[in-house]
Amino acid sequence: MIKQKTILITGATGLLGKQILQQLLLQDYKIYALKRTDSIIPIESEKLNWIEIKSIEDNLFQLIPEKVDYVIHAGAMVSYKQSDKAKIYQINTHWTSKLAHDALENRVEKFIFISSISALGKKSPNNIIDENTPKSENEFLSNYGRSKRQAEELLWDISSKGLPILIFNPSVIIGPAKRYQSSAQLFGYVSDQKPFYTKGLINYIDVRDVTNFIIRSLDNKTINEQFVLNAGCTSYYDFFKAIAKQLKVKVPIIGVPKFMVILGAVMENIFSNLRGKPPTLTMETAKMAGNKKIYKSGKANNAFNLRYRTLEQSIEWTINEMQKEGEL
Repeated sequence: MIKQKTILITGATGLLGKQILQQLLLQDYKIYALKRTDSIIPIESEKLNWIEIKSIEDNLFQLIPEKVDYVIHAGAMVSYKQSDKAKIYQINTHWTSKLAHDALENRVEKFIFISSISALGKKSPNNIIDENTPKSENEFLSNYGRSKRQAEELLWDISSKGLPILIFNPSVIIGPAKRYQSSAQLFGYVSDQKPFYTKGLINYIDVRDVTNFIIRSLDNKTINEQFVLNAGCTSYYDFFKAIAKQLKVKVPIIGVPKFMVILGAVMENIFSNLRGKPPTLTMETAKMAGNKKIYKSGKANNAFNLRYRTLEQSIEWTINEMQKEGEL
């Protein structure tokens, strides 16, 4: 009799984590999912065991009464506020390293890390980025992007000691979430009928497609590889236009150059300090405005032979799901 495989997943209550859980429950796996003590359980099943984490210093494998075969590490802190810098590195870098070391000691068969395109090298003369694009210390990286890059570097070192790893670098993940969380913020922005858009490109992928790659990779023999996941790119104007069309609201029509976005971030931070509230536009997000990079996922396409949903399909599904939850 073939032993049922056991999976540990972090970030299980987030946009991507919830979608992964839904798909794993359709497979023949025993699942242990991580949650904070204050998080609401989004899914319940006899095949699913929830573990409450009190500290990232905990050895999760000591809390699980059987051998873990696979780890899907989707847990992370996404923030572009300078005040969150220490916490970002603590969660995204230190925790990833500790979890991987513990996985190595427990002889995990495969450790899957969900990174980000923000961790990739940017030193490209033609703005085309993939897994092999050179990195430079002089290129701009947000604290989030740098924390993910450092986590990747530590993972490769642990991999050399015997831990089989896979690293996925998805672009902006499109899918339903709370109105002001993850990419759902962009849908909320258009729904609020804000007039401005930045003159740059957005690289995107449906959360269901990211999930398909991860699920497919579990039984795939590929290890110690890194894959960019990206369905396509478009201008922010066309992206907002597609959302506005589905919502039947006005399209943002005032294009804002990068220097104005940065100026807006300065003013936003001043007024936010006076109001005693966190800024909605930070200097880091302002510096990322006007992005002209295009991310290529040919390596992943060849390895897993999966098709992507169109942007229109992703937007329609996301809006329908968010409307059901009263988020739009």
